[in-house]
Amino acid sequence: MHIVLVTDFVKTPDNIDGGVAGVSKYLADELVKKDNIKITVIAPEYSRKESFCQDWDKIRIYRVGKTGILNFLPGRLYDLISGKRKIQSLLKKINPDIVHFHGGAFLAANCKFPYVLTIHGIMERDALWTDRKGFLRWFKWIILKVTEEYARCRVKNVILISNYTKQFLPIKNKLEKLWSIENPIADSFFNTEWNSEPGRIFCCGRVTKLKNILGMVKSFVTIAQKYHQAELRIAGSLSSQPEYVSKCQSLVKKEGLENRVSFLGNISVGEVISELSKANCLVIPSFQEVAPLAIEEAMAVGVPIVGSKVGGIEYMIKEGETGFLTDPYDEENIAEAVGQIISDNKLAASMSENAKKIARERFMASAVSDQTLEVYQEILSEQKTE
Repeated sequence: MHIVLVTDFVKTPDNIDGGVAGVSKYLADELVKKDNIKITVIAPEYSRKESFCQDWDKIRIYRVGKTGILNFLPGRLYDLISGKRKIQSLLKKINPDIVHFHGGAFLAANCKFPYVLTIHGIMERDALWTDRKGFLRWFKWIILKVTEEYARCRVKNVILISNYTKQFLPIKNKLEKLWSIENPIADSFFNTEWNSEPGRIFCCGRVTKLKNILGMVKSFVTIAQKYHQAELRIAGSLSSQPEYVSKCQSLVKKEGLENRVSFLGNISVGEVISELSKANCLVIPSFQEVAPLAIEEAMAVGVPIVGSKVGGIEYMIKEGETGFLTDPYDEENIAEAVGQIISDNKLAASMSENAKKIARERFMASAVSDQTLEVYQEILSEQKTE
């Protein structure tokens, strides 16, 4: 079976630079281990002005940049006029058995090959947290809302990674099949021993408004005053919203916390595992999320979690058992929840044990890839009978 994944994809094999990219990498790594499976990846990369192909072990990757005279257009407009057509043309050339789209619905709608879409994010909601201002911000939101809602009416096969996304599927649609399969994570997270350091707080996500890193820093100001051993380590890209990054770093400097707050930038999978193994807790203070990969990875290691009570996070954290749910707009609420974990070793140990057990049942890449392969086989078998 030749499978094409149309998705964000990691730039280097050992560096996960985004949730969808990480999920696709973990899934591809597992699928290529199986007999008679061939994996090709099509990765739209509109920060590039060229397209090229590369091979990683058993995976061929086509990185599709913004090329031609329309490369000045923003991403979704480029997709509308040129990008989607290029991907369709490339699919025709590759001629796969099945296509698995990851992310928004637009590229998947009306695909001519057997296909399935995994909805990873609600793009129009994410767009509300862009660094664009005024007209440009609302223009992007409108374009994404119109195109995504149009596309979600026309996709036939959908995988949900969270029940949260179900509400965004229109009542009137062409949906034929719906499956619930959560994101996979690498076995290396499950094989990591948790040896937490007192007061060590880990926050994993791009330093952007959506991820509410400024709110996390404000919460840490309160935490640092009460817990003198506390330190905050933030892993994630520093290039997406430079002005916002500057605000976060300026607050750290203003409060005199330079020695207790670290901005790590993008780090490798191995470094993420190392950070989690030492973390007293993980904090995900985002304003909008579907199913953050960082939560799954932390649970696999056994790290207690403080997460925002938004989107799909509510389906991932068991209140008081694997972590706490908080209001992302209330820095004191976040600080209080973190304080409960880092000040109570017995509570943290209990949450750790619960998290590991749940993660092993739900997130192991080998099990998720088996479920996904069954979806492919079901779609292809029904295609043959038509």
